[in-house]
Amino acid sequence: MAEDDNEERRDASNQSEQQEQSEQDDQSGQEDRPEQQGRWEVYGRGVRTALRNNATAYGFSISITAAYGLVTGSNGTATAWETMAFALGAAVAFVLVGLVFIVRFREGSLGEGGQVETMSGAIDLMSVIAAVAVAFGLSRIPGFFGWPLTALGTVITYLMVGGLDVLLARSAASRTSVGREQ
Repeated sequence: MAEDDNEERRDASNQSEQQEQSEQDDQSGQEDRPEQQGRWEVYGRGVRTALRNNATAYGFSISITAAYGLVTGSNGTATAWETMAFALGAAVAFVLVGLVFIVRFREGSLGEGGQVETMSGAIDLMSVIAAVAVAFGLSRIPGFFGWPLTALGTVITYLMVGGLDVLLARSAASRTSVGREQ
């Protein structure tokens, strides 16, 4: 008898879960159908997602590429060793900043909402400007050490200012509707 009751409860529970999943599928399907939102709306949301997910990496790519160009402009064409020193300087900076902040802040990264992420990507311009300015100054160091130091300074500056971007984005997000979920 008790076994039959347990089986009936499991069946009822499974049916309830299937019905809830079906309702969720119906709702999410309705939300994402281009016919109901319009193709431009779906396209716009897709572009917004691409911007939010790529802004920081794109800004970093701009910064490190500009740094390499600046040090090349100041010191001439890089030798293989200078190029490797540049890459090593960038990698060491990334590891150093990572170690310092992993040891100091054990909680991990922030889970940000879409609005803060969107605004942080827009504000990311400050990280690029600061990193390229530091790269400009360090690229003037003559000789071999100009290469790794330019990379090191560029990466550290980009990451440190990038952390400020999140603070500024949170502050701005609380004062505006830009990037807010509809």
